[in-house]
Amino acid sequence: MSQELVTYIVLGSTKRLQDLKKPISNELEEYIFSNLSIDSPNELLIDSLVSKSNGRIIVLIPPSSIPSSKARDALKKISMIDLSSWGWFKFNKKNNTLKENFLSLSSKLRSIPDISQGIYFNKRLYFSVGGIGKFENSPFKEISKRFYSRIDPQKPLPALIIRTKNLNIF
Repeated sequence: MSQELVTYIVLGSTKRLQDLKKPISNELEEYIFSNLSIDSPNELLIDSLVSKSNGRIIVLIPPSSIPSSKARDALKKISMIDLSSWGWFKFNKKNNTLKENFLSLSSKLRSIPDISQGIYFNKRLYFSVGGIGKFENSPFKEISKRFYSRIDPQKPLPALIIRTKNLNIF
């Protein structure tokens, strides 16, 4: 096993990610830009990125966001335990808009995280459920259902630090 324990895959098109600064990878964390495309099947690209990644825990996050240090520490601990697990991050309380309140309630009721929350999972669990599935308007809908058929999600981790209001991945 490689030294990286957690791999962060930043979701976004090449155009959307071109002006973002990629965080520096180290022996405990690896950062990968996904470079998604409207014209090609993103499911295959994400499956490929996950399979080539070095981390035991994979985190899919929207552009211009990063987990807090508290969330990153929790992810490292989950990775060291190396048990099948999955979950997402809480909504940021600072962005308390009507839309975010609705998405938060929807996420709690349906157990399907929104793209702005990000999602994390054990690499072994990901491939045991057959990968991401359909990657459409709600990118985490299919994978959440697949994970939920195996195990319940973990308690949500602290909210992502979001540096922009534009979380569109394309």
